[in-house]
Parts: sequence; C-alpha cells; structure tokens
Amino acid sequence: MPQSLNRTLFISDNLPVLRGIDSESIDLIATDPPFNKGVKAFEGITAAGENVSYSDVWTWGDVQAEWVKEIDEDHPALSSVIRAANSAAGDDMGAFLCWLGVRMLEMHRVLKPTGSIYLHCDPTAGAWIKTVLDAVFGRKNFRNELVWRKYGGHKNTAKRKFTTETDTILSYTKTDKFKFSPIFRPLSENTIKSEYKHLDDDGRRYAIPRGRKYRQGIIKRVYLDEHPGVAVGSLWAERGLTMQGHDDERTGYPTQKPLALYQRIINASSEPGDMVLDPFAGCATTCVAAERLGRQWIGIDLNEPAREVIRDRLQREVSASMAWDQIVQTPTEPPVRTDGGDEVVPELRVVSRKRNARRLPVREIRERLIISDGQRCQGCGWEPPYPDYLQVDHKKPRSLGGPDDMDNLTLLCDPCNRFKSNKLTLTELRQARAEHDRMDADWWENEKWK
Repeated sequence: MPQSLNRTLFISDNLPVLRGIDSESIDLIATDPPFNKGVKAFEGITAAGENVSYSDVWTWGDVQAEWVKEIDEDHPALSSVIRAANSAAGDDMGAFLCWLGVRMLEMHRVLKPTGSIYLHCDPTAGAWIKTVLDAVFGRKNFRNELVWRKYGGHKNTAKRKFTTETDTILSYTKTDKFKFSPIFRPLSENTIKSEYKHLDDDGRRYAIPRGRKYRQGIIKRVYLDEHPGVAVGSLWAERGLTMQGHDDERTGYPTQKPLALYQRIINASSEPGDMVLDPFAGCATTCVAAERLGRQWIGIDLNEPAREVIRDRLQREVSASMAWDQIVQTPTEPPVRTDGGDEVVPELRVVSRKRNARRLPVREIRERLIISDGQRCQGCGWEPPYPDYLQVDHKKPRSLGGPDDMDNLTLLCDPCNRFKSNKLTLTELRQARAEHDRMDADWWENEKWK
C-alpha cells in the first residue's frame, strides 16, 4: 500500500525520515540546507515567541562511521569529492560534505525519474556542494545555477571585499526527462508604451515587428494580450523575490526565504497534486508555498518550534479557518517504507560487553582502535604521522555479512582501504599485500644481477 504522507511535518533528524520514504515517490525537492558557515548558533524568535537556533559548525565528530563506509564502498565519485574537500578546504568541509552527501543519496533515491531538486547555497561551500550534486545526480543532469538577489537594497558593510548580495540555487534533475514549465514576467511599462502603441478596431493594443511582413504585403501584428511576457532567466533579482525586514511573512527564523521565491520554483518544476519535499524545512516556506499552489508536501525539521510555525503560517498565509491540527501530521518517528525496500538503515552501533548499544562518532572509534591496535595501518603496517590518515574499515565487509561492531572494525591507510574495497576481508588483504611484496622482492633480486 502506498505511503500517505501528504501534509506531514516530521520533527526529527532528516536522515532516518528520508530513509523511510518510498523510492521514486517525490516529484520535487526544494530545500535550504546549512551552508557550513562556521557559525556556532543562528538564533531567532518565532512569531509565537519561541526561541529557535541551530549550529552551522561541522567536525568529523558529527559524522557516523556507517555513513563513511556507505559512501566509500558504494559511491566512489562522492567519496573522491569528500576526500578532495577535506584535503583542500579542511576537515570542517570534508565532514560537512559527508554529512550532506549521505542525505543527498537518499534525496536522489526518493525522487521520481521526472523529478527535480533545487538546493539553496551561498559562496561558503557552494562550489563543493555543486561537485557533490555532480557526483550524486550526474553532471549531465545539471540544469541551472540560479543567482538570487536576496536584498532589495544593500549597505556597503564589507570593508575589504565587495558586499555579497546574492545566493545561489542549484537545479538538477534525476534524468533527462523531467517536468518544467517556463516562467514569464510581465512586460515593463516602458516596453508597452514604446512598442505596443497601436490599437486595432476592437481596441486591442499591438506592436509591429521591425522589418517583418507577410508575403502578401499584410503587416504582421503582435498583440499585447497574446504575448506571454519576458521569459525568466537564471538571474532572479526582482524586488518581489527579496526578503525585507518588515515583511508580514517574517516568522523570526534568521535564514527565512520569501514565499515568492519558492512559489516560482514549485510552479516551474511541478504540477498541481505533485508531492514536494523539503528535508530542511525550517520555517516551512516550501511547505506553505506548496499548499498555496495545490501541491502535496512533506517537511522535515529538527526543531520542536517548527510545529507552531507551520500552524501559524498555514492559518495566516493560506486559510485562517484551516484546521491544521486535523490535516497536518507532526510525528517524531520516521516512516516505514511500503515499497518493498529495507526499513531505515541502522546506524553504526558499537556494542559493549554489557550489550548496551550506543552510536559512536568515527573519531572516537579511531581513538579506541589506536589504543588497542596502535597507530598503524592493519593492512600494510604503515605508521602515519597523524591519526586522521587512518580510515575506519570493516575486517569482514558488510557485503559479506560483516557486522557493525567494534570487534569487526579496523584501521587502514587510504591505498589499503581502496584495494580492499568491499570485496576482501582483512586477512585476504594482508595475503594480497604479502604476495605483492614477495613479487617485488623477486623482481629486485633478478634485476640487480643484470
């Protein structure tokens, strides 16, 4: 039986919720995730007087070893992006992209073949986020880099650089067959006055294209009421799309985006009745925009105040009489898939001797393994100068039935980890390395006497 998740706002971490949504059930994802800005707390007060805050600082302590293994073993392109970011931009960027990347894989899975994703970002991590999307959705499915002017005016507050006035919205599709309806804006008054200055016998205003006539000598007319308007391009700078400080729709969220912005996205890449998802719902702008445009929607947010925000916004901006508590679900538990797929993938759990399971961050797992086995690669024996050079891996791969517990975890250098992949056990890796070293030694013995 298909899932019925319309008008559901999950109060939860979005990863288990995404993993519980049926595959290919979403038409459009429009979302505004954290940007890795290094800010310890964004804070605000909602219209209901509740405090909201979230951190935008990332370390490898925020990353679960299970995520790293899934990416390394099954998604080598994404793994390469994360490793490159970690090396070129620092641990915080690598950890952030790993955290985001494992969620992006689930977003790709739940999208229909005709679906699209619009992801909001800024210059902090925008270039790296685009490479993550290239790795997950495929470079050929990149559609647009939309430049959104976020302020109606600006103050020159930047002392040592140009003031940042824009954010970026990256648009990808799942396949080359996707929904898209061009968006048009009205012609300017100056264009109408200068070009559509003629009236026919019925009082209809029209323009005469320069140098264009029919063969019979009849002058061609372009009627104003038949003109669709100016096609919207990739620069979104109209005043109606900006967020002013005094706007009635403001909720108190520090990173709130205007409804008009997300209504444009939803109009362009979905149809009435389609399912729209926002995994980082925040103040529910995507959800409210979807409701106003007759779409179904699912939102996910970790903050409890999101319940009150969605209630207030739906009543204020959709219908004052909306009995939101009767039609909007706000569960805290993730859904269970009904499409025959696995339920939520379990987190990596470390089981103590008392059989009490708890999740551990990858850094703590590495520290425990170094204490027990030493700071060395368990495949080739290399002793790196820094512990972060060693990667947590399974002695027996999960693909061969290996469990996710400490007894089955080990530390490997990058070459050994790549060679082992998800096909060899640690014992088989060591045997392969020993054979490789023996062959090298035999070659040297033969060469040195020539």
